[in-house]
Amino acid sequence: MPHLNASAARSARFWAARRHLLQTIGSVGAVFVGVLLAMALLLWVPGRALLPLALVGLPIGWALGVLEAVVFPALVQRFSLRVASLLKFLGHFPLLGLLYGGFELVAQRLNLPQLWTVPAGQTPSLVLHVLRVAIIYQLAVFIASLMRQLLQRMSGRRLRELLQGRYQQPEAEDRLFLFVDLKDSTRLAEALGNERYSRFVRDFFRDVSPAITASRGEVYQYVGDEVVVTWLSGVGLRYANCLHCFFEMQRLIEERRAYYQREYDAVPTFKAGAHGGLVTTVLVGTAHRELVHHGDVLNTTARIQAQCNALGSRFLISAALREQLGLQPEFHFTPLGGHNLRGKIGSTELLDVQEYLPILA
Repeated sequence: MPHLNASAARSARFWAARRHLLQTIGSVGAVFVGVLLAMALLLWVPGRALLPLALVGLPIGWALGVLEAVVFPALVQRFSLRVASLLKFLGHFPLLGLLYGGFELVAQRLNLPQLWTVPAGQTPSLVLHVLRVAIIYQLAVFIASLMRQLLQRMSGRRLRELLQGRYQQPEAEDRLFLFVDLKDSTRLAEALGNERYSRFVRDFFRDVSPAITASRGEVYQYVGDEVVVTWLSGVGLRYANCLHCFFEMQRLIEERRAYYQREYDAVPTFKAGAHGGLVTTVLVGTAHRELVHHGDVLNTTARIQAQCNALGSRFLISAALREQLGLQPEFHFTPLGGHNLRGKIGSTELLDVQEYLPILA
């Protein structure tokens, strides 16, 4: 049974990591088609052409999603931003050509000189036809890219909640938090200098992001060289996602060890603390709106993480979280006793968490 649970957990994390990418690509494709059809209606395209246009636009939209969400991030890792942006720009031309060809194909199938109506007394112009397709494509790319940026900032579920008007008033939520902090930050900043250290931190955040996605977590904040991950309790406790997130981060960084040694002569090491409980969630601000969580849970989690150095641990959790997790045969928990956390009345029971590697093999 433990092995079956471990297998189910790995399968769930595998598909969670890919679900987010597929949702992003699918959303970009859907938005692309939506803009395409909206522009078609504005240009008085015959109604019978809308479905063929949607069928033409959907694979182009998906290809655009792959370009935006997969190809461009990979190019940025290998080349400078200027070169990556140029290659991305060139990548749009085949998609634009496919869209133009699709417009021509649909018009031919419907026995039309061109899809949209031209003013009386004018004849269809090839230049204007190409220009209209290019404008439609550019507008669709802009709106689809905007959607991708929104999905990068938050999960699809959270975006839907905000669009539905949630969190205008404070709401109580049961949440888990994981505070992950780079170790030896001061020494690294001095050794690397500001610019190289900023790149180091950027690369670290980028490389651990798949672990957050795979564990179905949400990035709450980046604070300096620290990332705060959060889950609704049910999601974070399921398959021990809140624990697996940390250890998957370790694996991802280990896989990139050669890169960090080559670029920075240093490999990121980090510590973490996890805890959960009731928080209040609300949208704040007017000029800039942000979703924030208030409650003692966040302060406690930060203090737990701060105890890692003193206790010689890389990952600490509270006894309250350990009790919620239940049986977890993939992990070894070492009780470290009660500790007085700064700003807290009374002691907090802490546990060190390690993975049982044989079960993961």
